[in-house]
Amino acid sequence: MTNLKAFSTAALLLAASTGSTTLFAATEAEATAPAATQAPAVDAVIIRVNGQDITRGEIDKMAAMGLQQMQSRGQQVPPEMRPRLLKQAEDNLITQNLVTAAVAKSKIVISDADIAGTLEQIKGSVPGGMTLEAALTAQGTTLEELKGNIKTDMAARQLIESQVGDITEATEADAQAFYDSNTKQFAQPEGVSASHILMKFDNGETDQAKAEKKTQLETIRTDILAKKTTFEDAAKAHSGCPSGAQGGSLGDFGRGQMAPKFETAAFSQDVNSVGEVIETSFGYHIIKVTGRKDAGTTSFDEAKERIIGYLDQNAKQAAVGAYLETLRKSATIERLEASTSDATPTPKS
Repeated sequence: MTNLKAFSTAALLLAASTGSTTLFAATEAEATAPAATQAPAVDAVIIRVNGQDITRGEIDKMAAMGLQQMQSRGQQVPPEMRPRLLKQAEDNLITQNLVTAAVAKSKIVISDADIAGTLEQIKGSVPGGMTLEAALTAQGTTLEELKGNIKTDMAARQLIESQVGDITEATEADAQAFYDSNTKQFAQPEGVSASHILMKFDNGETDQAKAEKKTQLETIRTDILAKKTTFEDAAKAHSGCPSGAQGGSLGDFGRGQMAPKFETAAFSQDVNSVGEVIETSFGYHIIKVTGRKDAGTTSFDEAKERIIGYLDQNAKQAAVGAYLETLRKSATIERLEASTSDATPTPKS
């Protein structure tokens, strides 16, 4: 479901201004909320942008939004990265203040019909059986607040589009030059597509119990080869791996991504063959290779449109970044308290 709190000018523009596709650039973490730091009270003014105050509470809220978005992508942030998150939250809020002021000066008008159209799109992301209002309450916001954020973001988009509208689109010659200078990026390693059925080992399992599982899996393989059942149906019925729900499919993978014995078997089997039982630290497996891709290089013709899109996006990001830098240079930005990122992060229990 859409994070309904994530509609903010800073969230909208940060990727463009930094060239990043994520709100916060960090690696893995265990947090569910921003770090509680030894810092000023939540209503303490930390930064003032052209006379507009940014409080510690607002910075914490922005950092919390970033963490929630990262968690939704399966990312985490270790404690030592939290000061960086808070610093980025500060920068985001400065950007938000500058763009909001620029939008106000631009006199861009967003109609109620435009807002209603976006609301309808959001409603489509709400889980079945839940109303939009209930979803908003669960995320700690209101319909009016959401409408206000949508209006601000739509106006910000129009403002930013006005800054990138004159960007010259990349040509095929530009794409060819990029391709020729970055050939390593278009190398395609050898890969396979495969499915498996796993008889999973349990902690403390005896050798006899393991042997029984191996025998069971060998019987399943015999039935598959005799066409008494399909590999996919057998995986759904017997596999101890979550992939069993998808008929055992593991999708595509390359070398170095699986356990060594599993990799050796998968890369040595013929397509559509069901291999002998193998053992890894996870348990006993049988593997069906469903496809194979030889190592090679993506041709320019295959990559051309993707490269042009990449070059166009980079040019737009550069233009937006330059525009935001202009706003910063013309603004009065005061730091009234020590940076929240200077405080020692203390994870919440």
